[in-house]
Amino acid sequence: MLSGVLIIDKPYRVSSGEHIRKLKKIIGKEKIGHAGTLDPLATGILIVCLGQMTRFTDYLAAHSKTYEAEILFGNQTSTGDMEGEIINSSLFTPKKNEIINVLNSFVGDICQIPPMYSSLKYKGKSLYKYARKGISLDIKPRKITINSIKYISLEDKTLKIIINCGKGTYIRVLAQDIAKKLGTLGTLGNLRRIESANFKIEEAQDLDLIDQDNISKKIIPPGDALNCLNKIQCAPEIIDKITKGQKVEMKLTSEDRFLRLFDENKIFKGIVENCEGYLKPKRLLTID
Repeated sequence: MLSGVLIIDKPYRVSSGEHIRKLKKIIGKEKIGHAGTLDPLATGILIVCLGQMTRFTDYLAAHSKTYEAEILFGNQTSTGDMEGEIINSSLFTPKKNEIINVLNSFVGDICQIPPMYSSLKYKGKSLYKYARKGISLDIKPRKITINSIKYISLEDKTLKIIINCGKGTYIRVLAQDIAKKLGTLGTLGNLRRIESANFKIEEAQDLDLIDQDNISKKIIPPGDALNCLNKIQCAPEIIDKITKGQKVEMKLTSEDRFLRLFDENKIFKGIVENCEGYLKPKRLLTID
């Protein structure tokens, strides 16, 4: 049974769903999913979860991600990226010092309105399906977290930045909002995810080089795949109680809410919750 994650380097103009379907042909009946969609025009890390690892997808998706992004000043498109139609233009290009000040103002918890051209659901349907029919919806803003934005360069009208952000951040919207605050218009150009859930782009693999003969060697096992969470190793009697669904009184020095649980043989058992002096089972591996 295959269980763990594959770190894939998704290429340009290929959807996350296409990659999942290609892998499904290789793995057969095993469960499969991914921890964080990438738009077709974006490239970089796609974390693919296999087998029992699909039970832990949310914990990977919730961790911070880092992107290399380009903001092209001058035009606004219907989709916020280069795939849409130009709907407005501006001749103004801001200066470096203005840009750095504005970038700093976006760091922290901010509100963002999700784009209509997205897979976010409204009444059971993806927003992009409404957008393609010309239907406009009143989408409520959501709180997101921008951990850092680093200025890289400004050449002609192209601004290059590196963004580290939390779950649910739309870089297309961020690009438009940055341009707007600078007094101009902007569209997202190239976008590359270079880090996600502690995995770096250097670890990512080309899907075309993965097949039935080598896939098992390329899979990262569940305990290691969740290294974005700290770990705790427990004695057999504690493991026994937790795997039976019981909570155990235990005061930890760690303030982390969720931890990886390992037994005395360093075998991964699942995720536990550190809650008010107790260790409680949160999501455990199932026993085959």
